Amino acid sequence: MRVSGLLCLISLGVVSSNVYKIAFFVPSWIPSQLIWTVRVAEELAKAGHKITIIGIREAESTIKTPVIEEIEQWHVDAFVLNLTEFESRKSRLIYKEMSILDPDMREFFSMATGSLNKGCELVLQNKTFIDRLKAAKFDLAFNHMGQLCGVGLTRLANIPTWIWLSSGQLVDHMAEYIGVPSPPSYVPTLFSDSSDEMSFTERLKVLIGRVIIRLVVEKISMNPHTELFRKYVDPNFPDLIDLVQACPLVMVNSNEMYNFARPTLHKIIYIGGLGMTIKSAKPLTGDFKSIVDNAKQVAVMTFGSHANSSAMPEKWKNAFLDAFRKFPDVQFIVRYTTKDLDGKTPPNVHLKPWIPQTDLLLNRKTVLLITHGGYNSVQEAIAAGVPMVTIPLFGDQFGNARLVVKHGCASSIKKKDVSTETITKALQTVLSNPSYKKNAIRMRDMLLKKPSQPDRLLVEWTEFLAEFQQLPNLVPYGVNLNFIQYNCIDVIAFLATVAIVIIVITAKILKLIARLIIRKFIRKDAKKKSE
Repeated sequence: MRVSGLLCLISLGVVSSNVYKIAFFVPSWIPSQLIWTVRVAEELAKAGHKITIIGIREAESTIKTPVIEEIEQWHVDAFVLNLTEFESRKSRLIYKEMSILDPDMREFFSMATGSLNKGCELVLQNKTFIDRLKAAKFDLAFNHMGQLCGVGLTRLANIPTWIWLSSGQLVDHMAEYIGVPSPPSYVPTLFSDSSDEMSFTERLKVLIGRVIIRLVVEKISMNPHTELFRKYVDPNFPDLIDLVQACPLVMVNSNEMYNFARPTLHKIIYIGGLGMTIKSAKPLTGDFKSIVDNAKQVAVMTFGSHANSSAMPEKWKNAFLDAFRKFPDVQFIVRYTTKDLDGKTPPNVHLKPWIPQTDLLLNRKTVLLITHGGYNSVQEAIAAGVPMVTIPLFGDQFGNARLVVKHGCASSIKKKDVSTETITKALQTVLSNPSYKKNAIRMRDMLLKKPSQPDRLLVEWTEFLAEFQQLPNLVPYGVNLNFIQYNCIDVIAFLATVAIVIIVITAKILKLIARLIIRKFIRKDAKKKSE
């Protein structure tokens, strides 16, 4: 059966004539990142390549993401993070207004970044794994945007080339290091609550944020990782900053059709929407089939893997239930893992510990997604042509919410404004105004008819890079320039100096001429008086 299927794929031109061994380095304890990585890996496996997902586990987790049998999985234990404590801290933060000055917020990020650094140290001490990695002789590696250990391991294992993989929009530090221009006048930072149309204050925050992001990334991640590889591998191991600046190719889980329009480079490949077409939908079963079959309209509510709806403040829970009661013709299917609301929900609300999100969104009766604005959920809704109500909670979700609001696909509610009234208003706005559905359908159709589809881009560019290995012709020289050179501050200073000199000289000449003229008139007056 597998042979006949493979022959069919070859006849369609999907399977490459060259089979490459490809490694994926991924933090396997973060569900959303693992799901995205598996999507990419499976697409390459279907094209006939030998795929190995190397999950570096900084935390002991029960997360299991099923993969097709053609994919090999390695699990590297580097337990340094207490996941229960980490999730507890996150739950305390996620539903309240966040500030970088908040001690809980700073401790949370310190735990996250510290775990990556300490986990990498344990990996480098694992001689069995290092020997296995070297012996595998991979042709190419994919490295997750936030796990720099994989970049160093790629070099350590003499893997000829690699791709930097972003699980959302192009991350700020990636853009900075590979030389992508990011004008603060209209390109917001990923974690800012801004669109591309910004006020003076927003532009000021973005400008300052750009500087801070690079300094912070280097201090808490780049430099510590470089030091680890120099300690355990070679004192002359290359600086990780130099390695990422020379990165041959970057793949981004976004799409030009709905991403904020911004400057880019030839080496950035957009593969957003991968595995989210109508062909991906599976038939609904059990309770989900029964609910949808008997419904006039369906709305799906989920806050993703990072934010459990069960952890919402009581005020929020009551606000949602009261708002849902006002829409009896809509069946609300909510991902909710605890039983504290059993017997308290209206008949049109269905709480489920797990939901087939993609399959529900692709059902013709689904008219709305209520989401935290996670990029996977946003893209699934766009791919299904379903409008949204977003309630961004943290991270890139604020920018994602701004993105879909800009495109007319969603209404958004700020955390501090959540109430029965605001939820009701947002639901009423999206459900009663046909423009939201129309815009969502238009965006979906643009993705379906876009000349270059993400699956082809992924496979063809990966194979291209595996063949040619390094692409220095795609690395902009700008990555070698310092801040003054890159921003032409020296040129501007020179021109300003020349302009000032010219102005000063001109002023002095004019002043001299004026004095001569005045003296001439004074002499004439004196001569007339003497006569």
